[in-house]
Amino acid sequence: MIGRICTRNFSSKAGKKVGFMGLGNMGFSMMRNCMSHGYEITAYDVDNKVMEKAEELGAKIAPDVKAAATDQDFCLTMLPNTDIVEQTRLGSNGIFENAREGSYIIDSSTISPIASRKMAEEGEKLGFKIADAPVSGGVTGAAAGTLTFMVGCKKDYYEEIEAFLKSMGSNIFHCGAPGTGQTSKICNNLMLAIEMIAVSEGIALGEKLGIDPAVLSKICSTSTSSCWSLNSYNPRPGILEGVPSSNNYEGGFGVSLVKKDLSIVLDSAAEVNLDLQFGTKAIEFYHELERQGKGKKDFGVVYQYIKSLEKK
Repeated sequence: MIGRICTRNFSSKAGKKVGFMGLGNMGFSMMRNCMSHGYEITAYDVDNKVMEKAEELGAKIAPDVKAAATDQDFCLTMLPNTDIVEQTRLGSNGIFENAREGSYIIDSSTISPIASRKMAEEGEKLGFKIADAPVSGGVTGAAAGTLTFMVGCKKDYYEEIEAFLKSMGSNIFHCGAPGTGQTSKICNNLMLAIEMIAVSEGIALGEKLGIDPAVLSKICSTSTSSCWSLNSYNPRPGILEGVPSSNNYEGGFGVSLVKKDLSIVLDSAAEVNLDLQFGTKAIEFYHELERQGKGKKDFGVVYQYIKSLEKK
């Protein structure tokens, strides 16, 4: 049984009522931290089991998007892809049809920056305060409330959005106009997807050449190859506790989601006529893992795939 959480006083000029839509690996922890800062949550997710857990924490449960969005100060979405965000915002009985004029409509999903800008334009016409605010920090950052938020919105209401997001994160950046948050996020995830492959190749090579992978990781963590994928999310099982690689690659940043993000990256690059050769190669790795049935495994499982490869 999940106990109700204690709340801390947290003032916001914009109000405390939040419609929270999307309670996956990231969203549930984000909602919980939001509640701990005194926000009143109305939650919606397609998974009834996670809805039951949210209710046990003290959230009000909504039967659909319409109910979650009605009469809220903030509406926050944390959803898998662009199509679902568009449906949730623009669809019949969606957020834009039911949210209160003047409310803050924030999307923390990772989606197309082009689609994000178009939805912002539509939402602004309807009188909403729109922001894209994707996150970085993974499931560990979501649980700890230390996420980084990359916010794209008009400057005149960034202050209130920042105050709200501080309930879930410790690093909040105003990137610029609507869509720039998503631009920041896809660039970050491009680097991350490639970085994880590079870390996996280095550790796999070192292990096959006879060095203890824990020793190699410690050396590299204080050397020029030091990075998040190595220090905080090491893909080799047994080196770090509390990360997906030490839990059979469960509960982290899924391979299919990484592949989805890289697809957004490559589509966006095509829009500006940029040839991303490492990004193109990286998506092949994650596509192969998905083909092998590992789409729901954490993307650090690429280490196991690389370790199994033999030069022909």
